Amino acid sequence: MSTTNATRPRLPAPVFDIGLAVLLAVLASGGTVGANEGHRPEPVAFALIWAMAAFLALRRLSPEAALAGTVAGLSVYLYLDLPQGPVFMLPALAVFFYAFTRSVRALAIALGVLFVYTVALHQVVDPGRSLWFIATLTVLWLGIPAVGGRIVREARRARTREREAERERYRADERVEMAREIHDVVGHSLAVVSMNAGVALHMAEKHDGTPEAVVENLRAIREASNVALQDLRATLAPLRRGQAPELRPTGAVSDIAALVDGVRKGGLPVEYQLTGDPAAVPVNVAATAYRVVQESLTNVIRHSGATKAVVQVACDPGALRVHILDDGRGGPLHPDRMGQGVTGMMERVQAGGGAFTAAPRPGGGFAVKAHIPYDRKEAR
Repeated sequence: MSTTNATRPRLPAPVFDIGLAVLLAVLASGGTVGANEGHRPEPVAFALIWAMAAFLALRRLSPEAALAGTVAGLSVYLYLDLPQGPVFMLPALAVFFYAFTRSVRALAIALGVLFVYTVALHQVVDPGRSLWFIATLTVLWLGIPAVGGRIVREARRARTREREAERERYRADERVEMAREIHDVVGHSLAVVSMNAGVALHMAEKHDGTPEAVVENLRAIREASNVALQDLRATLAPLRRGQAPELRPTGAVSDIAALVDGVRKGGLPVEYQLTGDPAAVPVNVAATAYRVVQESLTNVIRHSGATKAVVQVACDPGALRVHILDDGRGGPLHPDRMGQGVTGMMERVQAGGGAFTAAPRPGGGFAVKAHIPYDRKEAR
């Protein structure tokens, strides 16, 4: 079943904020007319109302400016003894937006300062009023929008968490489906390769005239397919449970020799040169080097037509250098046709803060080079 989600057009934030400020100014101005019988509002009253509304338009850029501007405007408004009415709504909205965007600690400090200031202001502009009455009204005037702002903030956060949980459930379902498809397709193919290699190896070993190179190749095919099938199942196990795969480092500098030996058994002469102390290389860096060598040799076998290759691994103090050279056809490597192999190697090396190049050699063939820095303290 497919669903089509229609995205509603949304106004840009500045346009919405200005429009809201104009609407509030119009409502407050209209409510002020006739708010106090026999007390007609002067032009300065409307000017202050529109100035406070203008400060509210800045609420997204600076809630502090919106709060300070509206409170200052209200202070002048009360000091001039202008008609009271919905003008109190504007600073209250500024408190609401401040509570929505700022921390509880910042809100508590702001409310405390505003409470003291507002009570003191009313004692100046209206000394006849009871202090307890003014304090009670101030608590309500500041507390209601502050609580409302926090409630809206938490409600929005709860909706965000629900949406993220829904996305995670969807991703888990996708992982399960992907694991099932990969296992059914790739796992079956690897199992067939391993079985056929085993049968062919059994027949070859029984036949006295079979060349030793053929037997070694069949053993290498069977071993490689079995290892690949085990790695595939281990990787897909968490996916089939709807979990993210456990991406742990695999392969070490000491394992590169066995990797090279497997390629030699396949018929490609490979010279392996290792210098330095492999034990000083951190696990993640070693795993990256292993994957670079593995993918590079795979590309040599599949694409280069090379008759030999050289793998050089130098465990220098503070950096690991990996060079894979071959005498194949070489040729330029177009960025749009690098494939996942070269791209994956580049991303692995660059993720570790290293440098990676893959390019034809001047004298023919191809060269893959990786330089990965590391901190010796990270080595295990």
